[in-house]
Order: sequence, then C-alpha cells, then structure tokens
Amino acid sequence: MTDPLLSFDALGVDLDDRALVEAVKLDIAPGERVGIIGESGSGKSLTALAVLGLLPHPLRARGAAVVRTPDGPVDAVTATQRRWDRVRGSVVAAVFQEPLASLDPLMRVGRQLAWPLAHHRGLRGEALRRGVLDALSDAQVGEPERIARAYIHEISGGQRQRVAIALALAGSPQLLIADEPTTALDVTVQAGVLDLLQREVTERGMSLLFISHDLPVVTRMTDRVLVLRHGRQVEVADTATLVSAPADPYTRALVEASRALDDLLPEVSP
Repeated sequence: MTDPLLSFDALGVDLDDRALVEAVKLDIAPGERVGIIGESGSGKSLTALAVLGLLPHPLRARGAAVVRTPDGPVDAVTATQRRWDRVRGSVVAAVFQEPLASLDPLMRVGRQLAWPLAHHRGLRGEALRRGVLDALSDAQVGEPERIARAYIHEISGGQRQRVAIALALAGSPQLLIADEPTTALDVTVQAGVLDLLQREVTERGMSLLFISHDLPVVTRMTDRVLVLRHGRQVEVADTATLVSAPADPYTRALVEASRALDDLLPEVSP
C-alpha cells in the first residue's frame, strides 16, 4: 500500500486554553483529491494554515501533520521554520481565497514568479525568463509578457488568482492546498479557475486538498470529503457516498440545503 503524502493525526489548533480545531484525522495519498467542507468558523482554514506552518501567533497547533518528502517525513507541527521553509513551495504549496495574501503589491508579477523558479528549479538567465512566461501561459493568463511586467493592482481579480496559481505551481509541488480559491471571484471567472485547477492537478499528478463551504464545488473537485463542524470532524467519506448517503445529520443538512438551492435556481432564472 502506498504511504500517504500527507497524514493528520489528532491535529488540533488552540488559542490559549481554547480548542478551535480538535482531533482531525486524515490521510491523503499521492495523486488523491480530498475536500474539507463546513460552514464559516468550522476550522477549515485553520486546518490548512496548520498544515502549512503558517498559523499566526498566538494560535498553536498540536497533534501531527506529517508530509512525506524526498528527504523523509516532516511534521508541520514540530518542524523548525528553517526545515519547513524547504518543504513549503517544493513539496506543499497553497492558493488562498484572496490572491493579495500571497502576492507582493510592490513587485512586478514576473519577478515574483522568478524567485520560486530559480530557488526550487534552478532556472537562470534566458531559461528563467522563458520559465516565467511559460508559468503564466500554463495558468491561462492572457498576454503573459505584459502581465509579467505588471504590478498586481494593474490586473483583474481573475488574473491575480491565476498568477497566484502559477506562483504556487512554480516549485512543482506534490500537494496543492486550495483554500476557498474561487470565493472572491465572479461566477463566470470561478468556472475557469476551477477548470484550470483540475487540469493542472491532473496533468502534474499532484494531490489536492480543496477547502470550501460550497458542496457542489467540492463534489466537482474531489474524490473524498472531510466534514468539519465547530472545529470537530463530523465524517469522512467518498464524495459520491457522502452526497448520496451521508452518515451524520449535519452532513445530511448540508446536502439537503444544497439540493434545495439547486431546485430554486430555475424558478428565479430570467
């Protein structure tokens, strides 16, 4: 049996003596797509930040979130910042809800992409310049040469998110964490970004941890789903099983609410 690429064991997040996330247990295999779903405040994003080693002070992770790397397993909870910096970008990368969280407003787009390409893939000179343009093209960013010269305030929200995806993929990670990557985008732009993520994950053979409050989107993007409520794990199931035969009353309520919304849409359409 293949070892998991990422393994949570009783992963939790505390604020002083208060548990915000409690005892999450999950394995993600190489190439597997797993979703985390729950309402606002359920602990989805805190779980992602714990895996990335990016919890802000005074939040504190406990338990284990172990990533299998070419140099051996690394636990995000106990690893030093220096050790985790070698993992983040090259093994695990992230796309967040708001691309401004990962993009520098004072640096041109091309320079931002050049750093991980040089640092993780060793590109230099003309190969680096070509790599920047290829990364933008792969993310379906139109006019890549113009965008590479632009600052992020000079491009649209959809283009920023595509640049953020290109930046996350620049180090050729094995696992991509996508935390509400389309919530801040227009509906028409959302579909294109989801198509892009699906294509890149498939073509690169990556694992995906996709976090959202939107059940239909999670159903589209993932093979298996973890449900969180109030920081507690409710259930984990294959996506098809979770939608057709949810085991927990909370999950059933999520599924029924999603179906009710779908039933209303034809009635309100022009």
